[in-house]
Amino acid sequence: MEFSIFSTIAALIVAAALTWLVLRFFFGTQKATAGAMDASGERQSATITVKGGYSPAVVSMRAGTPITLAFDRQETGECTSHVVFADLGLDAMLPGNATTDVELPALPPGEYPFACGMNMVHGMLKVEGEDGSDENTPLPHPDASYTAPTAVDAAEADRREAAERANEIKALTKLVIVGAVLTLPVFAVTMLHMANPTLVPHWMVNPWLQAILITPVMFYCGRPIHTVGFPALAHHSPDMNSLVSLGTSAAYLYSLVTCIAPWVFPEGSREPYFESVGVVITLVLVGRLLEAKAREGTGKAVQSLIKLRPRTAHKLNATSADNVDGIEWRNPAYFTDTDIDAIATGDLLVVKNGERVPTDGIIVAGEAHIDESMITGESKPVSKTVGDPVTGATVLLKGDCVMRATQVGADTVLSQIAAMVARAQATKAPVQQLADKIARYFVPAVMIIAIWTFAIWVSLGPVPQLAHALVTAVSVLIIACPCALGLATPLSVTVSLGLGATNGVLVTSAKALEQARRIGTVVFDKTGTITRGVVDAAADWDKPSYEQDTVKEGSREAIAALRARGIRTVMLSGDKAEVAGRIAREVGIDTVICEVKPDGKAYWIAKLQRERDEAAAKSADGTSRTAAQSRTLIAMVGDGINDAPALAQADLGIAIGTGTDVAMQSADVTLMSGDLRGVIKTINLSNATMRNIRENLGWAFGYNVIGIPVAAGALYPFTGWLLSPMIAGLAMALSSVCLVLNANRLHGANINVDIAGGVDDSVKGAGDSAPVNTDITNNSVSTTHEPTVIIDDRTTLNHTNHVSDQSNNPTNKENTMDMGMHMHHVTPTDGETATDPVCGMTVAVNADAITREYEGKPYYFCGEHCATNFMKAPQVFLEQ
Repeated sequence: MEFSIFSTIAALIVAAALTWLVLRFFFGTQKATAGAMDASGERQSATITVKGGYSPAVVSMRAGTPITLAFDRQETGECTSHVVFADLGLDAMLPGNATTDVELPALPPGEYPFACGMNMVHGMLKVEGEDGSDENTPLPHPDASYTAPTAVDAAEADRREAAERANEIKALTKLVIVGAVLTLPVFAVTMLHMANPTLVPHWMVNPWLQAILITPVMFYCGRPIHTVGFPALAHHSPDMNSLVSLGTSAAYLYSLVTCIAPWVFPEGSREPYFESVGVVITLVLVGRLLEAKAREGTGKAVQSLIKLRPRTAHKLNATSADNVDGIEWRNPAYFTDTDIDAIATGDLLVVKNGERVPTDGIIVAGEAHIDESMITGESKPVSKTVGDPVTGATVLLKGDCVMRATQVGADTVLSQIAAMVARAQATKAPVQQLADKIARYFVPAVMIIAIWTFAIWVSLGPVPQLAHALVTAVSVLIIACPCALGLATPLSVTVSLGLGATNGVLVTSAKALEQARRIGTVVFDKTGTITRGVVDAAADWDKPSYEQDTVKEGSREAIAALRARGIRTVMLSGDKAEVAGRIAREVGIDTVICEVKPDGKAYWIAKLQRERDEAAAKSADGTSRTAAQSRTLIAMVGDGINDAPALAQADLGIAIGTGTDVAMQSADVTLMSGDLRGVIKTINLSNATMRNIRENLGWAFGYNVIGIPVAAGALYPFTGWLLSPMIAGLAMALSSVCLVLNANRLHGANINVDIAGGVDDSVKGAGDSAPVNTDITNNSVSTTHEPTVIIDDRTTLNHTNHVSDQSNNPTNKENTMDMGMHMHHVTPTDGETATDPVCGMTVAVNADAITREYEGKPYYFCGEHCATNFMKAPQVFLEQ
């Protein structure tokens, strides 16, 4: 008994000491490696070795100087094939056994984490020093010195990645075959011997024979695991490979000692576990092989778009459009097949029936019916004639035409889609933050659990204690799957962004993709968004009117579908109440705000947000509204330059792809076709994505939470059953595969469901007048189609009252454009007032004012929300 007590205390003390060492090693302060400045003093650089982690894992750079990070990747495989700077929206491919330079702009002081594409290997870029900016300075986009991937670059990257994955699959297949051939005899003999010892001759269970067969499996087949796993431990960033390497090494060494010196272990603990070593390594390789094949499909939506880019074009020999009518351009003798990369802006190209349009341009001769579904998501062909624009990669279904190239290479719509999706895939969804935090501590926690599992079993467990302790500790190490946590969100986001792109919905970030499902109010611009934006023929050129404007196809259905979901709809219009009310009734809008000034849309978005926040505060006190109602997001849908501030101000900005570039740059989502049913597609896409992410996270957390205790022997007191390391290896190998397969299910998601919401007869009726109301605090969706009409009677946005009170207050007579010019060039002094460039409110200039500095000038804001949105795109607000 005394020996038992002594051994128990000793085991627990050793376990506590090892726990302290693990915590100190993995969570101690890591020294940063400083970057080197080049001879010109204009760029700083550092080399990061990628092999089982990043070395150095922490790099420090000076603020205010462009940065080059050379990633020397000395391995292959899926895990570290990409490096992602989520804060910068940058995702760079790192080919195996090659060095890749990642160019970054001059960054302000701060910490910029980076990680592998599977979010398991982590590093940190620390930017230190002063650069004259403060924490409110807008974060530079890597576009300043990093060229986002175009369709050409993406196609080449896709080919390189496909070749690397093919080589990986080929190598893994070879290793799996070797591992299986050598492991199966050992496994089969061991299982038969356990079932009935008389079934197997004694020489076949000789441990030395097993050692001879399994040693190549351990060191040859397991080499891809160990060459990543052990360096990852040394780099303080252990991953799944580290756990497998530790587990199999422990089992292999234990088994080898039973061969060489079995008397070292007590009776009952002298059985080798070579079969477990072989089976675990082989199953891990099988899992990798299946995962590599399954991951081929995660990005296939965008890859399919990229591959649509034609490789050649028929270049017409005519030098100008004036010569087209004078030649028979359909005759092959008058055009030459030219590589698409050699096409320049202004070239005349012939497109024949059944061919793809080679690049973006304008038709100068002929006519055609074109299928634009691969860009807009709309299957209905579009008729095109002279003067109409055409988009590269779309299909000419009927007719022939001559087009003039207007955008080539990186400037085409297809290239911009590829670049936008690539940047979006490099961002992180907020839901991923919890998984990231857990993943940071996961592997060290598993190692500590394995240590204490061994200690408890070896000191308190039944005979044979040592054998039970080894089995349970190894099972804990092997069954844990940190990759499941890292893969749960990125895989779903990658598939969803590609699915959206092929359906004409371009989402700029994972955050926007997650938030779209929480939209509670959609604010629409009228002209060009709900309606076609056709100017009245009798209108003056400098004062266009849209009284005879017609509703766009799909507007009624989209708004009806939104209302059916309980989402409130609001329309902003500069038209008179009669015109705006008629359009609102025709499409079923709940609330219409008419006679809005050109620069007043952001004001109304801010007003809606403020009223929502005030309602949320009341709800917290147990009055009026529920918390679910008060937390809904406000989305803005627009297409024009004057919509850009409102798009940036809204919780979610949705731009019409047929509108202006400024609007699209200010938005979180772009609808390529201009059809408002794309709003429903966006919400459906968000719902499908988050459902898939929840499934993945549920599986990842559930698998580890249940699997690790079972592997540790939690069921033994009740069932007498211990989990074999072989079963643990099988479960771990299949866990990541299940996540990949589940994420790929999103390819079959139908985001077109419910986009043709029912429209009853009352929606189609039109009238000449509408009741006027100046209260927008009622956010409920009305059950009838008679809209609430609010007249914006402000003649300027320069008010002195709180935003929530301004709708009922008299306003000053002042030229808004003059006011804006004054605001941009004259800095107010203390005691004066300034105009919020986002919502137009007048704010006091004093020590308590909320300010931001841009290009050396201070700007003043009514609240943090406006200040934050201003810093997203200052030039957009200052141009208004």
